[in-house]
Amino acid sequence: MTANTTTSEENLLRSGGQPQEPSTPTSDAEVGGGTPNELSEIFFVDNSRRKQSIKIQVKLCPEGVYLRRETDEDDHINEQLIRIDDIIGSRYGPRLKKRARGGLNSCRNPNVPGQEAAPEPDSDNSAYLYIYAYLKKEKPLRRVQTLRILRFRSSNDYGVNLQTAELWHLTIRKHKRGNGSSSPAECGKPLLILLNPKSGSGKGRELFQKQVAPLLTEAEVQYDLQITTHPQFAKEFVRTRRDLLERYSGIVVASGDGLFYEVLNGLMERMDWHRACRQLPLGIIPCGSGNGLAKSVAHHCNEPYEPKPILHATLTCMAGKSTPMDVVRVELAPGDKHFVMYSFLSVGWGLIADIDIESERLRSIGAQRFTLWAIKRLIGLRSYKGRVSYQLAKDRKEPPVEAAREAREVPVESDQQKRPSLPLNGGEFQDLPEEEEEEGSLDGEQFADAISLDRSVYRQHADSWHSAMSRRTAYYSVGGPSMRSNRSRMSISQRIEAANAEFAEKVPTGSIPGLQMPLPSSEGWICEDGDFVMVHAAYTTHLSSDVFFAPDSRLDDGLIYLVIIRSGVSRHQLLNFMLSLNTGTHLPIGEDPYIKVVPCRAFRIEPSSTDGILVVDGERVEYGPIQAEVMPGLINVMTTSGQ
Repeated sequence: MTANTTTSEENLLRSGGQPQEPSTPTSDAEVGGGTPNELSEIFFVDNSRRKQSIKIQVKLCPEGVYLRRETDEDDHINEQLIRIDDIIGSRYGPRLKKRARGGLNSCRNPNVPGQEAAPEPDSDNSAYLYIYAYLKKEKPLRRVQTLRILRFRSSNDYGVNLQTAELWHLTIRKHKRGNGSSSPAECGKPLLILLNPKSGSGKGRELFQKQVAPLLTEAEVQYDLQITTHPQFAKEFVRTRRDLLERYSGIVVASGDGLFYEVLNGLMERMDWHRACRQLPLGIIPCGSGNGLAKSVAHHCNEPYEPKPILHATLTCMAGKSTPMDVVRVELAPGDKHFVMYSFLSVGWGLIADIDIESERLRSIGAQRFTLWAIKRLIGLRSYKGRVSYQLAKDRKEPPVEAAREAREVPVESDQQKRPSLPLNGGEFQDLPEEEEEEGSLDGEQFADAISLDRSVYRQHADSWHSAMSRRTAYYSVGGPSMRSNRSRMSISQRIEAANAEFAEKVPTGSIPGLQMPLPSSEGWICEDGDFVMVHAAYTTHLSSDVFFAPDSRLDDGLIYLVIIRSGVSRHQLLNFMLSLNTGTHLPIGEDPYIKVVPCRAFRIEPSSTDGILVVDGERVEYGPIQAEVMPGLINVMTTSGQ
């Protein structure tokens, strides 16, 4: 067996199998002075074909685990490196009774003929180190499951052997920390995993237990599993859980894009939304049908997706790194209503939105429903009259990449520090300030929700806390007994209004004019009127696992890619457009009179009719005027690169 073979396991026998005095592992630091940076040992593995043992030198260093195999034939040497990034965890102790990932192949002592291959557990003083890795391979891009088993038996004392195995285990964890990884196993806080049991055609629980849980065990990741019981469960859980930031190191969604949408909007309705978005990275494990975000993250990290998307996404969530990602603030005004929501994937009007929603009646046939309904819609092609406006990216006030980086690098202020108010330019966002003891202010009790004195008044730049969909209002009441009001010269109503005004500055309000306000051309707005077959805005590369919609998009580029298809386009051109979506070659090269893509930072869609379909992140919303603007780098998503 060559040292660079990508087998799932190897059982290595240390020091020829002879009991010896306790040995000190080779290292560049004394063991007593802390965990060493480098360890090196000689192991032997039994080769049944050649009836001889193979000598292997194993070296653990910050780069990973080197395995150097030397044979007697022409002194041929093979080497293999298991990169530290590819190692997800290790475990030490006695030999596992249960066969680990295919079983353990016992080794006979090559120097003692006739020895039993598998000694009884009570007579085996060896300590074992199990190293779990998933090696990244190119051409084709894939992850290869690998298990390396090191057997330490240099002493007759099991405790001494265990100490040696523990030293290797701790050194592996040290090198992973030194590589910039903040693994959930190291931070001391569990992951919050939200699982939709109805995802994956109702096999959500089974998929989690068979494909996700074993990896979390191998990586020693602690987690709290919450099973969603009804729609909006995840949103309410993250919105109302007071100890969310103190208890969890991150949030992982084991479902489709719909549950991630709930989590995002639940976070944005928290009073400490800004701190939550900074401190809690979000991960996605694609157990559902709509997996655009999971595919986009894999594409960003140059990680494999197929054929095992759940395994690959779980590895990404355990890597301990995160990357800023843009969020888009979406504002709707159907009729006399007003809603605000936060999107991470797309906004659609027209052809693709129609296919997505109307094909729901054919859900029983699976993914083929999209193909069949696309043919139906191409035969009976529709167009929608309205106005599309967009603010070009070149007119933005700051480069989107720098804006995203700035959002990532803004230091988190301590609770004792007073946060400045938020300028209404969309570049930075602030949490609500913590209450402080000051002369002329209330004691350190938090305000409670209250009914506004001007609740019925429509406000431009209104946010989700002002909307009818929200469970929270933007207004405070005065906490505590009314006798404390003599500490301030302001009346109760004045203090409520002052708190309202302060709150309005702290929530993530938009920087573009409200939906009922005109768009100034002086700020780079371009308006187009006419009949449209489709207008679809995307801010991730993939709308689903097989729709490569915006190839130039990046997670934190601060851009919205607006694809506009005008009426008059031929069905043949539309057919080519649809057939090329999976390869990302659907967009025209150069000028096209009917199809164009516009990188922008904000847009507005104003349908002329009252009948149609609008979708936000694949979910249907009420039909009417809609506008959106990008908030660069607002949240952090779990990645393997951290870039």
